Amino acid sequence: MRRLPKRGAAVAAACLALAAVAAVRLGQHHGTGAAGHGGTPPPQPQQAYAVARQEFGLLAGGGWAQAWSLWTDGARQAVPQAEFVRVNTACRPVAGVPYVIDGSTAVSATAVRVDWHRAGATGSNTLLYQAGHWRFAPDAATLADYGLGTDQLIATRRAAHSCH
Repeated sequence: MRRLPKRGAAVAAACLALAAVAAVRLGQHHGTGAAGHGGTPPPQPQQAYAVARQEFGLLAGGGWAQAWSLWTDGARQAVPQAEFVRVNTACRPVAGVPYVIDGSTAVSATAVRVDWHRAGATGSNTLLYQAGHWRFAPDAATLADYGLGTDQLIATRRAAHSCH
């Protein structure tokens, strides 16, 4: 067995210590180890932007059920899918006019705000990272509208001439 000089052993020990620290830090950064919550990767804000594009594309194209499926858990509990589909089928918004995303801002590690415009309308929505997925959060006014009930909401939209 060959013996290492004391200086060589000290250098080897220092390298091992640095490698261990780097591995721990890398594991925390990439979502592995204790800080990664069981290996779940951290949310990526660019994925939120992709979900927003998907949501707006479905809304512009009439994919009501699919658009609803991208909503946050709370929004899906507040507005049943059948109600959302019925309202938008009975009183169709303008179809085929695209939403244009003007920008996005990371509000936190698990929330991204997107600003958009469509024809003469402008707005912003938030996407939240829930259970490993980015979810679209309809604005409070939209959720409040559905609180009126399906028939009342359809009548209100018809009276405002927003059905096409």
